[in-house]
Amino acid sequence: MKFYSVLFVVKDRANMLNKFNITVSGKIIVILGVFGLFCIFAGFYVGFKAVPDVITDKIWDMKVLKENTEQWGMFMKTPFPFTFKVYLFDVQNPQEILQGAKPVLRETGPFVYKVYKWKSEVEWDTPDDISYFSYMRFEFDRKASGIFSEDMKVTLFNTAYYGMLQKIDETQPEVLSTVEGVLPSIFGENHGLFIKVKVKDYLFDGLKICENEGKDGGFVAGMVCKQMIARLPESKNLRLEDNSILFSNMHYKNNTHQGRFTVKSGGQNRTETATLTLFNGKSYISSWTGEKSMCNKIRGATTVFPVNIEKNMTFEAYSEDICRTIPLEYSAEETVKDIVGYKFSAMNDSFSSTKKENFCYCTNTTRTLDGEYGCLKDGVTDLKTCIGSSILVSFPHLLYGDEEYLDSVIGLNPEKSKHETTVILEPISGFPLSVTQRIQFNTFLRPIDNVISLENVSKSLFPLLWVEESLILDDQYTDMLKNELFRTIKIVDIVKWVTIGSGAACVLIALILRMSSKTT
Repeated sequence: MKFYSVLFVVKDRANMLNKFNITVSGKIIVILGVFGLFCIFAGFYVGFKAVPDVITDKIWDMKVLKENTEQWGMFMKTPFPFTFKVYLFDVQNPQEILQGAKPVLRETGPFVYKVYKWKSEVEWDTPDDISYFSYMRFEFDRKASGIFSEDMKVTLFNTAYYGMLQKIDETQPEVLSTVEGVLPSIFGENHGLFIKVKVKDYLFDGLKICENEGKDGGFVAGMVCKQMIARLPESKNLRLEDNSILFSNMHYKNNTHQGRFTVKSGGQNRTETATLTLFNGKSYISSWTGEKSMCNKIRGATTVFPVNIEKNMTFEAYSEDICRTIPLEYSAEETVKDIVGYKFSAMNDSFSSTKKENFCYCTNTTRTLDGEYGCLKDGVTDLKTCIGSSILVSFPHLLYGDEEYLDSVIGLNPEKSKHETTVILEPISGFPLSVTQRIQFNTFLRPIDNVISLENVSKSLFPLLWVEESLILDDQYTDMLKNELFRTIKIVDIVKWVTIGSGAACVLIALILRMSSKTT
């Protein structure tokens, strides 16, 4: 219908011009038509191909890692801190749990920290490979934490206490009854399955175990502490200081690094910019089943995402805390600081044991709720071969977890919007507008034979804490996107359509003149 409407208009205009007996040179009509077609072609080519390609090249130039550039400065040191929130599960019925009652938990927090990140000992291994150590420093944010102070005391699950008994139960169960008698000497004021402690001690400063290496507690206590000290290199949460073992959850992350990363600079292939290729000089780690399995393969994006993001793309992000990558897929459009972005979320089957691709995350190294070794149910992954402790990783509040695990405690309320891991990317530039990583750490609680105090405890997947690390793009960079990228694109769009429209008008006029005029 539109085509016939255009013909009608052209004929109508031609009839009007015929009344005035207008004579136009055929050469002029041809020139006008050719000029119009040229404008249309130029508008489409420049607006849809040439200029977008130039913009894409400019953006990639900003992303490729080259020394003495703004991107290099951001690569070396994040110019603004991340926000790190810690939520603890305060145990409401500790004595009842020891008698078999279902654990009742209350989420407490957030305890908010500013996290400053930088890289050190950076070396160019090849013209396209960069190796470095990544450091971070935690600074408690009193204002953002509100009523939650680091000096607040919370009743928490004593993972060091239970983990030690769990280890003895697996290796020397016959000595458990003897060890139980010296537990007060080993743990001192931190004796017991549940302890009321300061948040800063639990997270960073450390809870004291084996004071004076346990020698003051007698022969048995000294032997147990000696074995614990021998295993310190296997665990991230234990350290020796002033002849005592200190247990803390996050001290190992503060003002230190967890290993050496190697990434591509993007100089040879810009789509590989900041792609992780090696960890501690190896392309495969040894945490999971299968020497060369995909679970052990080092891969994933670090700080840079590609240009021109499509909704059908998927990304992988590597986390050294859990020794694995987490896949991300498109989930929705979201607006951050008036900029529309594509939100990519961690797949809900990331920790699914029934997913075919996850078979190699089953290591059979931790006893489950029934006391047997085996693969875990959906929603959790065993980190024993990663961090040296029988700790289970999941999304917060066991989001996407198996119902048996969810029902084993009271106080969990999984909500996708509050507990998922996401990155929101500006689709043209691929710049992250917002990054939010959320993860929870848990352990299995079950009775341990030959330990009288633990013979009747309820069976549960016991949540310990969950953390959220987030970053929203600073105003300086959102303003740059708005004032430089989006303004340029808007100007190009205007010029593009004006050029195409002008060309179409010229062609239309040429048609009208050709149909109406008495050519010479």
